[in-house]
Amino acid sequence: MNTNIQNILFDYEKRLSSSQRYVLFQNNWKNIFPDYSGVYVIWENEKPIYVGETSGLKSRMSDLMRPINHAFTKKIDKKIEATSLEELRRYMNTNYKLSYISIDLGRSEIEEYLILRWRKTLINKPTTRLLKGTQYFWVKSV
Repeated sequence: MNTNIQNILFDYEKRLSSSQRYVLFQNNWKNIFPDYSGVYVIWENEKPIYVGETSGLKSRMSDLMRPINHAFTKKIDKKIEATSLEELRRYMNTNYKLSYISIDLGRSEIEEYLILRWRKTLINKPTTRLLKGTQYFWVKSV
């Protein structure tokens, strides 16, 4: 693997890890995010638990508010068995934070790298294709 690519992916990991973290569903939630493409991470107690990529951060954050539209929200709803959307939002607001970086090109590769890198703590686990493939043979799980 090209060392330059490894360094670029590691740099994105550092940027995401150190970028500002937002409380989920705070006031003006959608307005915090730009209308750009990017990669985002949901954190629980300083551990990454979900990685996603999107062509539109602002609209994807709207999806996050509705369990029918976002895998993370569906999984948390199932986990806590919320009786209302408001209960689910309160739980997520209390327990999770989100960070993001804007990226125009290569979002999927960054997401795949991070899913492999952080697979011990994520609820979105790597696919068999990623685990058995040779593209990221050098990625060590942390």
